[in-house]
Amino acid sequence: DIMKRRSDKQGHNTYALKAACFEIYNEQVIDLLNPEAGPLQIRESRSQGFFIENLLVVDCQEVPDLMEVFKEGMRNRKVGAHALNRDSSRSHSALVMYVDRTTLDPETGDEIKQYGKITFVDLAGSERLKFSGSSGEMLKETGSINRSLFTLGKVISTLDKGEAFVPYRDSKLTKLLMDSLGGSSSC
Repeated sequence: DIMKRRSDKQGHNTYALKAACFEIYNEQVIDLLNPEAGPLQIRESRSQGFFIENLLVVDCQEVPDLMEVFKEGMRNRKVGAHALNRDSSRSHSALVMYVDRTTLDPETGDEIKQYGKITFVDLAGSERLKFSGSSGEMLKETGSINRSLFTLGKVISTLDKGEAFVPYRDSKLTKLLMDSLGGSSSC
């Protein structure tokens, strides 16, 4: 358990855990820990790939801190009622955990930093207007949800076929999941 091993027995490794929570609502990125900030911009850099500018990231000392981040995010998430579901998610949401490890090289004493990111995503379900009876604002939400899910499916299918071009940029959801979907990791 990473929380119990924040520093190992020899003192060579230290760990830091941070978390953030956001939703993608009608193709707008909203910080669920700071919703008053309004829609946030997605930026891209060589070192980070796609990231959310000004997303509130909270230091977590223990697992209960992480759970509080999650609960606060879920309290601020957009939900609505329609003919099929009285608590229908109107957005895709994500809890992102950032794990940083600092290791001291036993020979040189130099610090070696490693960074990890784990993204837990709750996708809003696709909806058929014929059955949900959505109208007005919910109609717009349904269209946005279905388009982003279609794009996610297209990205996964493209990756599965091994095609050279993957349409990550076609939706904010796939941009932000790019490193999880088609990235590489080492353990």
